[in-house]
Amino acid sequence: MKKGIKISVISLIVAVLGAGLIAYAAEIVITPPCEMHTYSVDSINSDYVIYKCVDCGAEEIKTKDELSVMWNVIYVNKSPKPIDIDNSSYLDLHKDNIINAKDYAIINMR
Repeated sequence: MKKGIKISVISLIVAVLGAGLIAYAAEIVITPPCEMHTYSVDSINSDYVIYKCVDCGAEEIKTKDELSVMWNVIYVNKSPKPIDIDNSSYLDLHKDNIINAKDYAIINMR
């Protein structure tokens, strides 16, 4: 094989491998940690609720007794806020982006 052809083949191999590496790196998604978690209900059963942060995916579990203690009339008819502000994002159990009697009923349903 001639020297020029060898260099061309090696250059082609390097280019293909480099392009594959760049394409792979472009698919990597890194989610930075949240500064303030806003939780949304992932699942509910008779005893507890599993939440996931809408931004970073962090999970948290709260019992319905804990949620009952968190319930406060000041949150009613308002949108949930991040946890660092108040507990309201735990209370939107109906997932309609407003804290209301539907959420209260879910907390007290056993």
